[in-house]
Amino acid sequence: MPYYAVANGRSKGVYTNWNQCKDQVNGYSGAQYKKFDTLNEARLFASGGGSGGGLGGGKSSGTSGGFGGTIGAGGRWYESDKVEKPSSARVPYVTNANPVRDSMTSKLYTKSVSQTTTSKTPVILGSSLSFSPNYNLAHTSSSTPKVTKIYTDGASRGNGKSRTAASGYGVYYGRNDPRNAAVPLSSVDDIHTVAPTNQRAELHAIHHALKNIKNELATAPTGKQYSIHSDSKYAMQCVDEWSNKWLKNGWTNTAGKPVANADIIKEAVQLKNEINEIHQQRGHQPLQFVHVKGHAGDERNEAADRLANIGADQMVSKINK
Repeated sequence: MPYYAVANGRSKGVYTNWNQCKDQVNGYSGAQYKKFDTLNEARLFASGGGSGGGLGGGKSSGTSGGFGGTIGAGGRWYESDKVEKPSSARVPYVTNANPVRDSMTSKLYTKSVSQTTTSKTPVILGSSLSFSPNYNLAHTSSSTPKVTKIYTDGASRGNGKSRTAASGYGVYYGRNDPRNAAVPLSSVDDIHTVAPTNQRAELHAIHHALKNIKNELATAPTGKQYSIHSDSKYAMQCVDEWSNKWLKNGWTNTAGKPVANADIIKEAVQLKNEINEIHQQRGHQPLQFVHVKGHAGDERNEAADRLANIGADQMVSKINK
C-alpha cells in the first residue's frame, strides 16, 4: 500500500489515498509532500524527520515549493484503525545537517534491555493522520532563554549481552531544532571490538552535546550559556565528578582496574574543561549537569529517549543490510 506524506499543506499528515493528498497540496504555496512504500517512512517525513532526498527508498510525488523547509506542528498521532509498524525504522544517519525531528508518536519507542519495540502505529485509512495540539514539546517563552537546555539519552536492547545489541543515543534541543540527533552506536564505536551498552550510549550522548556546545561558543554571543540534562547519574558523574579522582589514579577505579568507557570519558572531560574555560572568561558559572528522572513525564527527556531508540533502530537496519 502506498503512503502519501504531507509535511506542509492544508492538512499535514499521512494519507493512503492520492486524491485526498492532492487536495491538501494543489495550489498550496510551499507544499511539501512525498510518496513512500512504508508507513514508518511516511510518518517520519510528515512529522519533520525527512528531506527531499527520500528515506529508505521513498518515491517522490513532486512538490510545488521544494523540500527542506522548517516543519511546524508535531505531537501524538490520532488513534483509529491501526496497522502494525515495521520491525525497524529505516531512517538515514543523522547529523546536525540532516536531523531527525522529535515530533513523533508519543510512546512509540520505549527503552528496554529485554525486548524490542512491538507497539503499533495508528493510521486512519483513506484520510489524514492528525496531530494533537495538546502535545507540544517546544519550550515556549516570550523571549530567548539565556540558558540552552540540552537533553540527552541512550538506549540499548540486550544491554552488553551481544556485540550486535541494538543501541543508539539521542540529543534533544527542542521541537524542530536542527541540532536534534538520533545516532546508532555502530556509527561512533567499532561494535566488533567494543560491546554496545546503555552506559556507552549515555556517555556518547553527553559527548555529542559537549562537542556541539564547544563549537557553538566559538561564535555565540557572550551571554550564551548551556546546561545538559540526563537521566543517567552514571554518565554525568563520570564526566563531572569521578573523573577527577580517576585522573589522579591513572584512570583506574577503586579496585585497581581500568575505568570502563575511559575513552569516551576522557574526551568528554576535555571538552567540558574547554567549555568551562570559556565560561570563566565570560564571567559565567561552570557548565551545569542536571539529573532528570527517566520516564516520569518530562516531555524533553521523553523526546531524547525516542531519538535514542531511533538510533538503536538505525543500528538494526545497518546490521541487517
